[in-house]
Amino acid sequence: MHSIGLDISKSTIAVYIPKGNLDLEIENSASALKSLYAKLEKLYKKEIDKTVWVFESTGSYSSLIYRFCANKQISVFMPNPKQARGFAKAISQRNKSDKIDARLLAQSLIIAKDSEIKVPDINPFVEHFKEQIGYYRLLVKQEGQLKNHQESLEAKGGSIELIRSVQKRIITPPIN
Repeated sequence: MHSIGLDISKSTIAVYIPKGNLDLEIENSASALKSLYAKLEKLYKKEIDKTVWVFESTGSYSSLIYRFCANKQISVFMPNPKQARGFAKAISQRNKSDKIDARLLAQSLIIAKDSEIKVPDINPFVEHFKEQIGYYRLLVKQEGQLKNHQESLEAKGGSIELIRSVQKRIITPPIN
């Protein structure tokens, strides 16, 4: 197996390709991932199927790569942050940068169990359910913030118009 280390941020991805000892920084976009994959196809030729992309799950920032790997049938290993930190400590790596993190992630493939290396499977039902749960959590959080703001306004004798405006935005009606 050939590991490709990817350290993901909102706008960029630091990439380490052991073959050729290449450090790259690409945009976190579909077109940049396509270009990266084309570069890897040239480097690894018939062994492209033996590459494993190694990256940490960074929520919405890594979802593009996750989907890309699913569509291209690329195997991935996604160490959790605790595993990645533990691996860095084990090899005495204390410096931290995106470039170093990408290299560490590529090396961390050695700690992966076979069951942890797989092509992502995207289930549309599960993805839809996750989106719904995320939206529900957002609404609950906003409702709590609005209630706290309403209580604050009422406690200090704030503007009646503003209190009513806040009450209208609260999903569940206030208990009187």
